[in-house]
Amino acid sequence: MTAIRWISNQELFASFGYARAIEAIGQLLESGFDPATDKQRTFVNFEHGQGLVMPSEIGDFAGLKFVTVAPENPKHNLDRIQGIYSLFDSKTLTPLAQCDGAALTLLRTASVTAAMLQKLKVAESPKLAIFGSGPQALAHILSVKAILTPSAIAIFARNQDSRAELIAGLFEQGIEAVAGTPEMLLAADLIVTATTARQPLFTLSEIKPTAVIAAVGSHEADAREVGSDVVAAAQVFVEELGASLREAGDVIMAIQDQAIEEAALIAVRDLFGKSQANSVDPTRIRFYKSTGMPWQDLAIFSQAYRHLKA
Repeated sequence: MTAIRWISNQELFASFGYARAIEAIGQLLESGFDPATDKQRTFVNFEHGQGLVMPSEIGDFAGLKFVTVAPENPKHNLDRIQGIYSLFDSKTLTPLAQCDGAALTLLRTASVTAAMLQKLKVAESPKLAIFGSGPQALAHILSVKAILTPSAIAIFARNQDSRAELIAGLFEQGIEAVAGTPEMLLAADLIVTATTARQPLFTLSEIKPTAVIAAVGSHEADAREVGSDVVAAAQVFVEELGASLREAGDVIMAIQDQAIEEAALIAVRDLFGKSQANSVDPTRIRFYKSTGMPWQDLAIFSQAYRHLKA
């Protein structure tokens, strides 16, 4: 049996990194890949949380991620999300490599967001507002910096201690960020929400009428970070229509509230390749809702495997 390579977090983030991960997502979508052909992930309920099984197959590779979400873990100084990712040869299903599933989720989610932002006509030097102070908040700041040059970064978080830790950690990396204020939110060109909130984090009147919003915090039908008032005023971009109608509470509840019709949703694949949409309107709010899909993990990890093997 061929030895299975373990790819460390250091290799994943430092040797491969955000720029290559963003490129991997863009290249696959530019090639004509349709996320609607991806395999559906399944959910497993446990007594103290939830498991997600995420299989995918693209070209020479197949992949399988199993991650667990345990909401009470932070109280015990454990990560809320944990897991493992396995990469296989698609022809023989021989296992080739593995990595920390939670680390790949961080890299994947933030890199997919950045790949989408490249298509949504964001200002080159945007004022950035980040909701959340956990690992995804940090990952999104780093992925945004891989494609843009934020002129200001404001952090909005309920937990003031974790917000202070994030700001201090960014400072150590040479990145200046401050605690957010209502005035900073209103001035923000780009808003990223990476929280566990189940209710909207802001109202339409609290944000810029031309802001770009990326909501990545929830994959549950009854939870949302962005309210129907904002969705009604926005162009809404989703990873894939079916997945969004199953899992994206921000979208599902807005449709239930009659704030938007299903037909108005724009699948992100329409922003890539020959069918690149000319309909992105920079005079309106552009809202991208992510729930995460298996193909994204495979697109990134298969390229990381190839890169590190070479």
